[in-house]
Amino acid sequence: MASLPRTECPVCSRDVAVTRRGLVYRHDPASGRDPELKSCPGSLKPVQSPKGALLLFVSPEAGAVAEVEAPVEAAALF
Repeated sequence: MASLPRTECPVCSRDVAVTRRGLVYRHDPASGRDPELKSCPGSLKPVQSPKGALLLFVSPEAGAVAEVEAPVEAAALF
């Protein structure tokens, strides 16, 4: 299994993994866990990809998706 690229969180400066879409993975704040289990405000924020890491940026307006042919309805015999 390939390891995910890592970068510094823009909020807490922790070393965290980056998703294929260029977002920081959810993580605890640098101060540690609270009983309420709140994530760092930097979690799921977009970041610049680390040098040499290829990330996949997906946009809903990226263009047409390959069309799939609809199945032909079978004639029913009654």
